[in-house]
Amino acid sequence: MTYKINILENADDDLDWLRKNDRNSYVKVFDFMREIMNNPRSGTGKPERLKYFEKEVYSRRVNQKDRLIYTIYESLKEVDISSCRGHYS
Repeated sequence: MTYKINILENADDDLDWLRKNDRNSYVKVFDFMREIMNNPRSGTGKPERLKYFEKEVYSRRVNQKDRLIYTIYESLKEVDISSCRGHYS
């Protein structure tokens, strides 16, 4: 069963910035999204569940300073991508 990926507005802005300024990270984010569609809790980028959130929020390391932040909705089989740049902001 694959998960549906929803890219939220903030993440869309981040992707636009990465496309123009950091091509390697831009490609890496899409590789992560492909992985997340099949298994959002494991894979490359050191997936880590973030504490202090009621929902199932995960982080993956894009590069030294940027993280891909996403929320898993298991009952809907959906994943919301909320951020691709910065560190837990």
